[in-house]
Amino acid sequence: MIATYHNHSSWSDGRATFAEIYAFAERSGVEILGLSDHFCVLPNGTSPDWSLQPSEVDAYLADVKSFRDKGAIEVRVGLEFDWFEHHDTIVRPYVERIALDYRIGAVHHVEGRQFDVDISYWRDRSQEARDEIYVKYWALIREMAESRLFDIAAHLDLPKKLGFYPTSDLSPHIDAALDAIHASDMVVELNTAGFGKPCADGYPSLQILQKCGKRGIPVTLSSDGHIPEHVLFQCERGLTRLQEAGFSSIARFRNRERFLEPLADAFKNKML
Repeated sequence: MIATYHNHSSWSDGRATFAEIYAFAERSGVEILGLSDHFCVLPNGTSPDWSLQPSEVDAYLADVKSFRDKGAIEVRVGLEFDWFEHHDTIVRPYVERIALDYRIGAVHHVEGRQFDVDISYWRDRSQEARDEIYVKYWALIREMAESRLFDIAAHLDLPKKLGFYPTSDLSPHIDAALDAIHASDMVVELNTAGFGKPCADGYPSLQILQKCGKRGIPVTLSSDGHIPEHVLFQCERGLTRLQEAGFSSIARFRNRERFLEPLADAFKNKML
């Protein structure tokens, strides 16, 4: 089935309503459409204006669920939760009370600063400092996984987005994070948005996907679309990448239950 779970609407930082996303997905042959807007609670307890606000959660859920009987598409509702250092006590009450089909955990900030939006964040640092950001990022991924709050680990390897790469060996840190993901029975997302960014690569890399495969960590595939036209952005390329990494199945979600579909069935649908 053609399925996509990681998409953003105007409820957070996307540029279209869910109705507009749904209409495009319907025309594109999508069979399972998930919305996962950003839900970011900062360490001080407030939410930035680009995030879905806690007071808006009920309206968000109602909006997405209202489309469940409007057509042939199976609609899923999720959220992408931001994780910060020692964030468990802050975010857990929200995560556990919101009824979702799937929960996405993500890291966009290191030491309180967002690293994936402004090139100066990387350009103005020494290579040693850049390497340290990567080390701290993977430690946060491990900590997020150890919370056992989430179903999907979003866009692993995201710090490479703007084209700045580490020069030191991060294998011990990546391995520790992946071991935690495996122990928490999470799925890793191959996020195809990176193919259109300065790094020109999916998140995570082929090598990290292969590490996931060796651990038996399941994968799913999403485009992280912020406009309707990106609902299936580079997804056929993503399927090829998953096949190259050795995967034979792809994870799907419903009511927090995971099921696997043969990767070959997704290829039959010719995702574009």
